[in-house]
Amino acid sequence: MLNSEKWQRAEWWIFTFVTIAGMIPLLTTKFFPSLDGASHLSNTNIINQLVFYNNKLFQQFFMLNPEPVPNWTSHFIISILKLVLPAFLAEKILMIFLLGGIPFAFRSLMHTIAPKNILYSYLIFPFTHSMFMFFGFFNFCIAIVFFLIALNYWLLKEDSPWNFKKILILTSLVAVTYFSHIVIFGVLLIIIAIRIVVRTAAAVICRSGDTKMIFRNFLIQVYAITTSALVPLILFVYFFYTRPGTRQISYIAREELLKYLVTVRPLISFNTILEGKITIVLFFLLVGLLVTGFTFFVVRLIRSQISKTTIPIPALNGWWLLLSSAIILVLYFTLPDAYGTASYTNLRLGFIFFLLIILWISTFRTSPWIGIIAVIVGLYVNIRLVDYYAPIVRDLGKMASSCNKAAEKITPNSLVLPIYVMDNWFTGHFVDYIGVDKPVLLVYNYECITGYFPVIWNREAKPNYFLGSPSNPDAYINFEETKGRPSLELNYVFVVGNYDPNKDGFFTTLHRILQEEFICVYSSEYCSLYHKRP
Repeated sequence: MLNSEKWQRAEWWIFTFVTIAGMIPLLTTKFFPSLDGASHLSNTNIINQLVFYNNKLFQQFFMLNPEPVPNWTSHFIISILKLVLPAFLAEKILMIFLLGGIPFAFRSLMHTIAPKNILYSYLIFPFTHSMFMFFGFFNFCIAIVFFLIALNYWLLKEDSPWNFKKILILTSLVAVTYFSHIVIFGVLLIIIAIRIVVRTAAAVICRSGDTKMIFRNFLIQVYAITTSALVPLILFVYFFYTRPGTRQISYIAREELLKYLVTVRPLISFNTILEGKITIVLFFLLVGLLVTGFTFFVVRLIRSQISKTTIPIPALNGWWLLLSSAIILVLYFTLPDAYGTASYTNLRLGFIFFLLIILWISTFRTSPWIGIIAVIVGLYVNIRLVDYYAPIVRDLGKMASSCNKAAEKITPNSLVLPIYVMDNWFTGHFVDYIGVDKPVLLVYNYECITGYFPVIWNREAKPNYFLGSPSNPDAYINFEETKGRPSLELNYVFVVGNYDPNKDGFFTTLHRILQEEFICVYSSEYCSLYHKRP
Protein backbone atom coordinates (compact mmCIF):
# COMPACT_ATOMS: atom_id res chain seq x y z
CA MET A 1 0.00 0.00 0.00
CA LEU A 2 2.82 2.41 0.92
CA ASN A 3 4.51 1.77 -2.43
CA SER A 4 1.43 2.30 -4.59
CA GLU A 5 1.44 5.18 -7.06
CA LYS A 6 -1.77 6.59 -5.59
CA TRP A 7 -0.29 6.61 -2.09
CA GLN A 8 2.92 8.27 -3.29
CA ARG A 9 0.97 11.11 -4.92
CA ALA A 10 -1.15 11.58 -1.80
CA GLU A 11 1.91 11.52 0.43
CA TRP A 12 3.64 14.16 -1.72
CA TRP A 13 0.63 16.47 -1.33
CA ILE A 14 0.66 15.87 2.43
CA PHE A 15 4.33 16.88 2.55
CA THR A 16 3.55 19.99 0.51
CA PHE A 17 0.65 20.89 2.76
CA VAL A 18 2.80 20.56 5.89
CA THR A 19 5.48 22.74 4.27
CA ILE A 20 3.01 25.52 3.42
CA ALA A 21 1.26 25.27 6.80
CA GLY A 22 4.62 25.75 8.53
CA MET A 23 5.23 28.98 6.62
CA ILE A 24 1.99 30.73 7.57
CA PRO A 25 2.71 31.56 11.26
CA LEU A 26 6.06 33.09 10.27
CA LEU A 27 4.68 35.22 7.43
CA THR A 28 1.69 36.83 9.14
CA THR A 29 3.57 39.96 10.23
CA LYS A 30 4.83 42.69 7.90
CA PHE A 31 8.45 41.84 8.68
CA PHE A 32 9.83 38.54 9.88
CA PRO A 33 11.40 39.74 13.14
CA SER A 34 14.84 38.21 13.53
CA LEU A 35 18.05 39.06 15.35
CA ASP A 36 20.05 40.23 12.29
CA GLY A 37 17.32 40.47 9.65
CA ALA A 38 16.83 44.23 9.96
CA SER A 39 20.56 44.85 9.49
CA HIS A 40 20.62 42.70 6.36
CA LEU A 41 17.66 44.58 4.89
CA SER A 42 19.22 47.93 5.76
CA ASN A 43 22.53 46.97 4.15
CA THR A 44 20.85 45.81 0.96
CA ASN A 45 19.41 49.32 0.78
CA ILE A 46 22.94 50.68 1.12
CA ILE A 47 24.10 48.39 -1.71
CA ASN A 48 21.35 49.71 -3.97
CA GLN A 49 22.16 53.33 -3.07
CA LEU A 50 25.80 52.72 -4.00
CA VAL A 51 25.32 50.60 -7.12
CA PHE A 52 22.04 51.65 -8.72
CA TYR A 53 21.33 55.18 -7.44
CA ASN A 54 24.84 56.64 -7.25
CA ASN A 55 23.97 58.28 -3.92
CA LYS A 56 26.81 60.71 -3.13
CA LEU A 57 26.03 60.92 0.60
CA PHE A 58 26.14 57.13 0.98
CA GLN A 59 29.35 56.96 -1.06
CA GLN A 60 31.02 59.21 1.50
CA PHE A 61 30.25 56.75 4.29
CA PHE A 62 30.13 53.32 2.66
CA MET A 63 31.74 51.22 -0.04
CA LEU A 64 31.35 47.70 -1.35
CA ASN A 65 33.73 45.24 0.22
CA PRO A 66 36.45 44.62 -2.40
CA GLU A 67 36.97 41.12 -0.98
CA PRO A 68 34.53 38.49 -2.35
CA VAL A 69 33.37 37.52 1.13
CA PRO A 70 31.18 34.41 1.65
CA ASN A 71 28.14 36.34 2.89
CA TRP A 72 26.87 37.80 -0.36
CA THR A 73 23.96 35.61 -1.47
CA SER A 74 21.07 36.89 0.65
CA HIS A 75 22.21 40.50 0.16
CA PHE A 76 22.35 40.01 -3.60
CA ILE A 77 18.90 38.37 -3.75
CA ILE A 78 17.20 41.00 -1.61
CA SER A 79 18.98 43.89 -3.36
CA ILE A 80 17.69 42.73 -6.74
CA LEU A 81 14.18 42.14 -5.40
CA LYS A 82 14.13 45.58 -3.77
CA LEU A 83 14.56 47.25 -7.13
CA VAL A 84 10.88 46.51 -7.76
CA LEU A 85 9.51 45.57 -4.32
CA PRO A 86 9.46 47.08 -0.83
CA ALA A 87 11.79 45.51 1.72
CA PHE A 88 9.14 43.52 3.56
CA LEU A 89 7.98 41.78 0.36
CA ALA A 90 11.55 41.06 -0.70
CA GLU A 91 12.15 39.51 2.70
CA LYS A 92 8.97 37.42 2.42
CA ILE A 93 10.04 36.01 -0.95
CA LEU A 94 13.36 35.01 0.58
CA MET A 95 11.59 33.45 3.57
CA ILE A 96 9.27 31.45 1.32
CA PHE A 97 12.31 30.21 -0.61
CA LEU A 98 14.00 29.10 2.62
CA LEU A 99 10.94 27.63 4.34
CA GLY A 100 10.08 25.69 1.20
CA GLY A 101 13.57 25.10 -0.15
CA ILE A 102 15.02 23.39 2.93
CA PRO A 103 12.33 20.68 3.27
CA PHE A 104 12.05 19.96 -0.47
CA ALA A 105 15.82 19.95 -1.06
CA PHE A 106 16.22 17.58 1.89
CA ARG A 107 13.39 15.39 0.64
CA SER A 108 14.94 15.24 -2.84
CA LEU A 109 18.29 14.21 -1.35
CA MET A 110 16.61 11.52 0.75
CA HIS A 111 14.74 10.27 -2.32
CA THR A 112 18.12 9.81 -4.02
CA ILE A 113 19.66 8.03 -1.03
CA ALA A 114 16.72 5.95 0.24
CA PRO A 115 13.54 6.36 -1.85
CA LYS A 116 11.73 3.56 0.01
CA ASN A 117 12.06 5.40 3.32
CA ILE A 118 10.87 8.81 2.15
CA LEU A 119 8.65 9.13 5.23
CA TYR A 120 11.76 10.02 7.25
CA SER A 121 11.90 13.26 5.24
CA TYR A 122 9.21 14.64 7.59
CA LEU A 123 11.89 14.87 10.27
CA ILE A 124 13.28 17.92 8.44
CA PHE A 125 10.39 20.16 9.46
CA PRO A 126 11.63 21.04 12.98
CA PHE A 127 14.96 21.98 11.36
CA THR A 128 13.23 24.27 8.88
CA HIS A 129 12.40 26.69 11.73
CA SER A 130 15.82 26.54 13.36
CA MET A 131 17.54 29.12 15.53
CA PHE A 132 19.46 30.26 12.45
CA MET A 133 16.22 31.36 10.80
CA PHE A 134 15.12 33.35 13.86
CA PHE A 135 18.59 34.79 14.30
CA GLY A 136 18.37 36.17 10.76
CA PHE A 137 21.33 34.10 9.55
CA PHE A 138 19.81 34.05 6.08
CA ASN A 139 23.09 33.32 4.31
CA PHE A 140 23.58 30.21 6.43
CA CYS A 141 20.04 29.02 5.64
CA ILE A 142 20.57 29.63 1.92
CA ALA A 143 23.82 27.66 2.17
CA ILE A 144 21.87 24.73 3.67
CA VAL A 145 19.53 24.70 0.67
CA PHE A 146 22.37 24.68 -1.85
CA PHE A 147 24.41 22.24 0.24
CA LEU A 148 21.54 19.75 -0.03
CA ILE A 149 21.04 20.45 -3.75
CA ALA A 150 24.78 20.20 -4.53
CA LEU A 151 25.20 16.96 -2.58
CA ASN A 152 22.15 15.49 -4.31
CA TYR A 153 23.47 16.53 -7.72
CA TRP A 154 26.79 14.86 -6.96
CA LEU A 155 25.11 11.59 -5.95
CA LEU A 156 23.02 11.60 -9.13
CA LYS A 157 25.94 12.33 -11.46
CA GLU A 158 28.99 10.79 -9.78
CA ASP A 159 29.03 7.64 -11.93
CA SER A 160 28.10 9.28 -15.23
CA PRO A 161 30.62 10.82 -17.63
CA TRP A 162 31.57 14.32 -16.56
CA ASN A 163 31.22 16.82 -19.39
CA PHE A 164 31.42 20.61 -19.50
CA LYS A 165 27.72 21.10 -18.75
CA LYS A 166 27.80 18.94 -15.62
CA ILE A 167 30.99 20.57 -14.38
CA LEU A 168 29.44 23.99 -14.94
CA ILE A 169 26.29 23.09 -12.98
CA LEU A 170 28.33 21.63 -10.11
CA THR A 171 30.63 24.66 -10.15
CA SER A 172 27.63 26.98 -9.87
CA LEU A 173 26.14 25.01 -6.96
CA VAL A 174 29.45 24.91 -5.09
CA ALA A 175 30.06 28.62 -5.74
CA VAL A 176 26.63 29.65 -4.44
CA THR A 177 27.24 27.50 -1.36
CA TYR A 178 30.56 29.27 -0.75
CA PHE A 179 29.17 32.77 -1.26
CA SER A 180 26.36 31.90 1.16
CA HIS A 181 28.41 30.49 4.04
CA ILE A 182 32.01 29.41 4.31
CA VAL A 183 31.45 26.70 6.96
CA ILE A 184 28.81 24.90 4.91
CA PHE A 185 31.07 25.12 1.85
CA GLY A 186 33.80 23.35 3.80
CA VAL A 187 31.36 20.73 5.07
CA LEU A 188 30.10 20.06 1.52
CA LEU A 189 33.62 19.35 0.25
CA ILE A 190 34.41 17.14 3.25
CA ILE A 191 31.30 15.01 2.71
CA ILE A 192 31.84 14.65 -1.04
CA ALA A 193 35.46 13.66 -0.38
CA ILE A 194 34.31 11.06 2.14
CA ARG A 195 31.79 9.73 -0.37
CA ILE A 196 34.50 9.34 -3.03
CA VAL A 197 36.97 7.62 -0.70
CA VAL A 198 34.44 5.25 0.91
CA ARG A 199 32.95 4.13 -2.41
CA THR A 200 36.41 3.59 -3.89
CA ALA A 201 37.55 1.60 -0.85
CA ALA A 202 34.36 -0.47 -0.91
CA ALA A 203 34.81 -1.22 -4.62
CA VAL A 204 38.37 -2.38 -4.03
CA ILE A 205 37.53 -4.49 -0.98
CA CYS A 206 34.47 -6.09 -2.60
CA ARG A 207 36.28 -6.48 -5.94
CA SER A 208 33.28 -4.99 -7.75
CA GLY A 209 35.35 -4.13 -10.84
CA ASP A 210 38.73 -3.94 -12.49
CA THR A 211 41.25 -2.24 -10.18
CA LYS A 212 42.50 0.07 -12.93
CA MET A 213 38.95 1.11 -13.76
CA ILE A 214 38.16 1.75 -10.09
CA PHE A 215 41.27 3.92 -9.73
CA ARG A 216 40.43 5.72 -13.00
CA ASN A 217 36.91 6.52 -11.74
CA PHE A 218 38.42 7.75 -8.48
CA LEU A 219 40.69 10.19 -10.35
CA ILE A 220 37.82 11.40 -12.54
CA GLN A 221 35.65 12.14 -9.51
CA VAL A 222 38.51 13.92 -7.73
CA TYR A 223 39.10 15.96 -10.87
CA ALA A 224 35.38 16.83 -11.16
CA ILE A 225 34.98 18.13 -7.61
CA THR A 226 38.41 19.83 -7.53
CA THR A 227 37.75 21.65 -10.80
CA SER A 228 34.29 22.70 -9.67
CA ALA A 229 35.50 23.98 -6.30
CA LEU A 230 38.87 25.42 -7.37
CA VAL A 231 37.98 29.13 -7.30
CA PRO A 232 35.98 28.94 -4.03
CA LEU A 233 38.83 26.90 -2.51
CA ILE A 234 41.30 29.66 -3.37
CA LEU A 235 38.93 32.23 -1.87
CA PHE A 236 38.48 29.96 1.16
CA VAL A 237 42.23 29.91 1.82
CA TYR A 238 42.51 33.65 1.16
CA PHE A 239 39.65 34.40 3.56
CA PHE A 240 41.43 32.81 6.51
CA TYR A 241 44.91 33.91 5.45
CA THR A 242 43.90 37.58 5.46
CA ARG A 243 42.22 37.37 8.88
CA PRO A 244 44.60 38.42 11.67
CA GLY A 245 45.57 35.63 14.03
CA THR A 246 45.12 37.84 17.07
CA ARG A 247 41.31 37.65 16.97
CA GLN A 248 39.70 36.32 20.11
CA ILE A 249 38.99 32.60 19.89
CA SER A 250 36.50 31.04 22.29
CA TYR A 251 35.56 27.42 22.97
CA ILE A 252 32.52 25.81 24.56
CA ALA A 253 33.08 23.17 27.23
CA ARG A 254 32.54 19.63 25.94
CA GLU A 255 29.99 18.93 28.66
CA GLU A 256 27.97 21.87 27.37
CA LEU A 257 28.34 20.70 23.78
CA LEU A 258 27.06 17.28 24.78
CA LYS A 259 24.07 18.92 26.42
CA TYR A 260 23.49 20.85 23.19
CA LEU A 261 23.20 17.54 21.33
CA VAL A 262 20.70 16.08 23.80
CA THR A 263 18.47 19.16 23.58
CA VAL A 264 19.07 19.56 19.82
CA ARG A 265 20.27 23.08 20.57
CA PRO A 266 20.35 24.29 16.92
CA LEU A 267 16.54 24.32 17.06
CA ILE A 268 16.25 26.48 20.18
CA SER A 269 15.81 30.18 19.45
CA PHE A 270 14.43 31.98 22.51
CA ASN A 271 14.15 29.92 25.69
CA THR A 272 16.46 26.96 26.26
CA ILE A 273 14.32 25.55 29.08
CA LEU A 274 10.86 25.76 27.46
CA GLU A 275 11.96 24.85 23.96
CA GLY A 276 14.38 22.23 25.28
CA LYS A 277 11.47 20.27 26.75
CA ILE A 278 10.11 19.97 23.21
CA THR A 279 13.31 19.41 21.25
CA ILE A 280 14.59 16.68 23.57
CA VAL A 281 11.71 14.52 22.29
CA LEU A 282 13.29 14.72 18.85
CA PHE A 283 16.65 13.60 20.25
CA PHE A 284 15.18 10.49 21.85
CA LEU A 285 13.23 9.79 18.66
CA LEU A 286 16.47 9.83 16.64
CA VAL A 287 18.21 7.61 19.18
CA GLY A 288 15.28 5.19 19.07
CA LEU A 289 15.30 5.13 15.27
CA LEU A 290 19.04 4.51 15.21
CA VAL A 291 18.76 1.62 17.67
CA THR A 292 15.81 0.15 15.77
CA GLY A 293 17.48 0.51 12.38
CA PHE A 294 20.75 -0.98 13.58
CA THR A 295 18.87 -3.85 15.23
CA PHE A 296 17.12 -4.65 11.94
CA PHE A 297 20.50 -4.57 10.20
CA VAL A 298 22.12 -6.93 12.72
CA VAL A 299 19.18 -9.36 12.49
CA ARG A 300 19.50 -9.41 8.70
CA LEU A 301 23.24 -9.91 9.04
CA ILE A 302 22.77 -12.91 11.37
CA ARG A 303 20.15 -14.41 9.06
CA SER A 304 22.48 -14.02 6.11
CA GLN A 305 25.19 -15.90 8.01
CA ILE A 306 22.80 -18.71 8.93
CA SER A 307 21.51 -19.04 5.37
CA LYS A 308 25.05 -18.59 4.03
CA THR A 309 24.05 -15.65 1.84
CA THR A 310 25.61 -12.21 1.63
CA ILE A 311 24.05 -8.83 2.19
CA PRO A 312 24.05 -6.97 -1.13
CA ILE A 313 26.16 -3.86 -1.48
CA PRO A 314 23.08 -1.53 -1.59
CA ALA A 315 22.36 -2.52 2.00
CA LEU A 316 25.67 -0.90 2.97
CA ASN A 317 24.85 2.29 1.04
CA GLY A 318 24.52 4.52 4.08
CA TRP A 319 27.81 3.88 5.82
CA TRP A 320 29.48 6.84 4.11
CA LEU A 321 26.88 8.91 5.92
CA LEU A 322 27.95 7.35 9.21
CA LEU A 323 31.57 8.28 8.56
CA SER A 324 30.54 11.79 7.52
CA SER A 325 28.48 12.16 10.70
CA ALA A 326 31.41 10.97 12.80
CA ILE A 327 33.85 13.45 11.25
CA ILE A 328 31.40 16.35 11.59
CA LEU A 329 30.88 15.31 15.22
CA VAL A 330 34.66 15.38 15.81
CA LEU A 331 34.80 18.88 14.33
CA TYR A 332 31.81 19.83 16.48
CA PHE A 333 33.74 18.94 19.65
CA THR A 334 37.14 20.32 18.59
CA LEU A 335 36.66 23.54 16.63
CA PRO A 336 36.23 26.88 18.43
CA ASP A 337 32.72 28.25 18.63
CA ALA A 338 33.79 31.81 17.88
CA TYR A 339 36.62 33.39 15.93
CA GLY A 340 36.45 37.13 16.38
CA THR A 341 32.96 38.23 15.39
CA ALA A 342 32.25 34.94 13.56
CA SER A 343 30.43 32.64 15.97
CA TYR A 344 28.06 29.70 16.49
CA THR A 345 30.42 27.35 14.64
CA ASN A 346 29.59 24.43 16.92
CA LEU A 347 25.85 24.84 16.52
CA ARG A 348 26.19 25.14 12.75
CA LEU A 349 28.10 21.85 12.67
CA GLY A 350 25.57 20.34 15.06
CA PHE A 351 22.81 21.28 12.64
CA ILE A 352 24.56 19.43 9.80
CA PHE A 353 25.26 16.47 12.09
CA PHE A 354 21.56 15.96 12.79
CA LEU A 355 20.70 16.18 9.10
CA LEU A 356 23.30 13.51 8.31
CA ILE A 357 21.98 11.28 11.10
CA ILE A 358 18.45 11.51 9.71
CA LEU A 359 19.76 10.62 6.25
CA TRP A 360 21.68 7.67 7.70
CA ILE A 361 18.58 6.46 9.53
CA SER A 362 16.70 6.49 6.23
CA THR A 363 19.14 3.97 4.72
CA PHE A 364 18.14 1.19 7.17
CA ARG A 365 15.55 -1.32 5.99
CA THR A 366 12.84 -1.32 8.64
CA SER A 367 9.07 -1.68 8.89
CA PRO A 368 6.98 1.08 7.21
CA TRP A 369 5.26 1.54 10.54
CA ILE A 370 8.54 2.77 12.02
CA GLY A 371 8.51 5.50 9.38
CA ILE A 372 4.92 6.39 10.26
CA ILE A 373 5.87 6.70 13.94
CA ALA A 374 8.77 8.98 12.92
CA VAL A 375 6.36 11.16 10.94
CA ILE A 376 3.92 11.48 13.85
CA VAL A 377 6.58 12.33 16.42
CA GLY A 378 8.46 14.66 14.04
CA LEU A 379 5.29 16.60 13.21
CA TYR A 380 4.36 16.72 16.90
CA VAL A 381 7.69 18.39 17.71
CA ASN A 382 7.32 20.77 14.78
CA ILE A 383 3.75 21.77 15.70
CA ARG A 384 4.72 22.36 19.33
CA LEU A 385 7.65 24.57 18.29
CA VAL A 386 5.66 26.58 15.74
CA ASP A 387 2.86 27.02 18.27
CA TYR A 388 5.43 28.39 20.73
CA TYR A 389 6.98 30.71 18.13
CA ALA A 390 3.75 32.14 16.67
CA PRO A 391 2.87 34.62 19.49
CA ILE A 392 6.53 35.64 19.82
CA VAL A 393 6.68 36.41 16.11
CA ARG A 394 3.47 38.46 16.33
CA ASP A 395 4.74 40.52 19.27
CA LEU A 396 8.17 41.13 17.78
CA GLY A 397 6.55 41.84 14.42
CA LYS A 398 4.60 44.73 15.96
CA MET A 399 7.82 46.22 17.25
CA ALA A 400 9.55 45.81 13.87
CA SER A 401 6.65 47.49 12.06
CA SER A 402 6.62 50.32 14.60
CA CYS A 403 10.33 50.99 14.06
CA ASN A 404 9.88 50.88 10.30
CA LYS A 405 6.93 53.29 10.45
CA ALA A 406 9.18 55.96 11.98
CA ALA A 407 10.96 56.21 8.62
CA GLU A 408 7.88 57.96 7.20
CA LYS A 409 8.85 61.02 9.26
CA ILE A 410 12.42 61.14 7.99
CA THR A 411 13.54 63.27 5.05
CA PRO A 412 15.52 61.27 2.47
CA ASN A 413 19.32 61.48 2.67
CA SER A 414 19.28 62.44 6.33
CA LEU A 415 21.84 61.41 8.94
CA VAL A 416 20.33 59.42 11.82
CA LEU A 417 21.88 58.48 15.14
CA PRO A 418 20.36 55.12 16.23
CA ILE A 419 20.27 54.43 19.96
CA TYR A 420 19.11 51.14 21.47
CA VAL A 421 18.38 51.10 25.21
CA MET A 422 16.10 48.08 25.70
CA ASP A 423 17.16 45.15 27.84
CA ASN A 424 16.48 42.55 25.16
CA TRP A 425 19.39 40.88 23.34
CA PHE A 426 17.15 39.76 20.48
CA THR A 427 15.94 43.19 19.32
CA GLY A 428 19.26 45.03 19.37
CA HIS A 429 19.30 45.62 15.60
CA PHE A 430 15.66 46.64 15.25
CA VAL A 431 16.83 50.25 14.93
CA ASP A 432 17.83 49.33 11.37
CA TYR A 433 14.21 48.92 10.29
CA ILE A 434 14.03 52.67 9.62
CA GLY A 435 16.67 52.29 6.91
CA VAL A 436 15.37 49.34 4.91
CA ASP A 437 13.56 51.28 2.15
CA LYS A 438 14.32 55.02 2.27
CA PRO A 439 17.80 56.45 1.67
CA VAL A 440 18.23 57.00 5.42
CA LEU A 441 21.84 56.91 6.56
CA LEU A 442 22.38 55.38 10.00
CA VAL A 443 25.79 56.27 11.37
CA TYR A 444 26.11 52.94 13.19
CA ASN A 445 26.41 49.71 11.20
CA TYR A 446 27.76 46.53 12.77
CA GLU A 447 28.13 44.71 9.43
CA CYS A 448 30.51 47.39 8.18
CA ILE A 449 32.75 46.85 11.19
CA THR A 450 33.24 43.09 10.86
CA GLY A 451 34.47 42.95 7.27
CA TYR A 452 32.50 39.72 6.76
CA PHE A 453 29.71 41.34 4.74
CA PRO A 454 29.33 43.05 1.33
CA VAL A 455 29.35 46.63 2.73
CA ILE A 456 32.19 48.26 4.68
CA TRP A 457 32.95 51.78 5.87
CA ASN A 458 34.64 54.10 3.40
CA ARG A 459 37.44 54.93 5.82
CA GLU A 460 39.26 57.15 3.32
CA ALA A 461 36.35 59.58 2.96
CA LYS A 462 33.99 59.04 5.88
CA PRO A 463 33.06 62.48 7.31
CA ASN A 464 32.95 63.42 10.96
CA TYR A 465 29.50 63.94 12.45
CA PHE A 466 28.16 65.61 15.54
CA LEU A 467 25.03 66.18 17.60
CA GLY A 468 24.01 69.48 19.09
CA SER A 469 25.73 72.83 18.83
CA PRO A 470 29.55 73.18 18.74
CA SER A 471 29.17 76.60 20.38
CA ASN A 472 27.58 75.01 23.47
CA PRO A 473 29.94 72.41 25.02
CA ASP A 474 27.23 71.28 27.48
CA ALA A 475 24.90 70.33 24.61
CA TYR A 476 27.35 68.95 22.06
CA ILE A 477 28.61 65.45 21.20
CA ASN A 478 31.29 64.95 18.54
CA PHE A 479 31.45 61.34 17.36
CA GLU A 480 34.37 61.54 14.93
CA GLU A 481 37.56 63.57 15.06
CA THR A 482 39.46 62.75 11.87
CA LYS A 483 41.55 65.77 10.97
CA GLY A 484 40.91 67.32 7.58
CA ARG A 485 37.47 65.78 7.23
CA PRO A 486 34.23 67.77 7.01
CA SER A 487 31.81 67.53 9.94
CA LEU A 488 28.14 66.83 9.24
CA GLU A 489 25.33 67.54 11.66
CA LEU A 490 23.06 64.66 12.61
CA ASN A 491 19.49 65.40 11.55
CA TYR A 492 17.62 62.79 13.57
CA VAL A 493 17.98 60.69 16.71
CA PHE A 494 16.12 57.38 16.75
CA VAL A 495 15.71 55.80 20.18
CA VAL A 496 14.40 52.26 20.66
CA GLY A 497 13.35 51.89 24.28
CA ASN A 498 13.45 54.53 27.02
CA TYR A 499 16.81 55.96 27.99
CA ASP A 500 17.77 57.07 31.48
CA PRO A 501 19.17 60.63 31.35
CA ASN A 502 21.04 60.02 34.60
CA LYS A 503 22.74 56.81 33.48
CA ASP A 504 26.03 58.45 32.51
CA GLY A 505 27.51 61.61 30.99
CA PHE A 506 26.59 60.64 27.44
CA PHE A 507 22.90 60.19 28.17
CA THR A 508 22.82 63.34 30.32
CA THR A 509 24.21 65.36 27.41
CA LEU A 510 21.98 63.55 24.92
CA HIS A 511 18.91 64.36 26.99
CA ARG A 512 19.88 68.01 27.17
CA ILE A 513 20.39 68.18 23.39
CA LEU A 514 17.07 66.49 22.65
CA GLN A 515 15.24 68.78 25.05
CA GLU A 516 16.80 72.00 23.76
CA GLU A 517 17.39 71.45 20.04
CA PHE A 518 15.16 68.57 18.86
CA ILE A 519 11.46 67.86 18.64
CA CYS A 520 9.80 64.44 18.90
CA VAL A 521 8.11 63.73 15.53
CA TYR A 522 7.18 60.09 16.13
CA SER A 523 6.53 58.06 19.23
CA SER A 524 5.19 54.59 20.01
CA GLU A 525 5.40 52.16 22.88
CA TYR A 526 8.65 50.85 21.38
CA CYS A 527 10.54 53.81 19.96
CA SER A 528 10.81 57.57 19.49
CA LEU A 529 12.15 59.71 16.66
CA TYR A 530 13.57 63.19 17.26
CA HIS A 531 14.15 65.77 14.52
CA LYS A 532 16.50 68.77 14.68
CA ARG A 533 14.52 71.97 15.10
CA PRO A 534 14.61 74.34 12.09
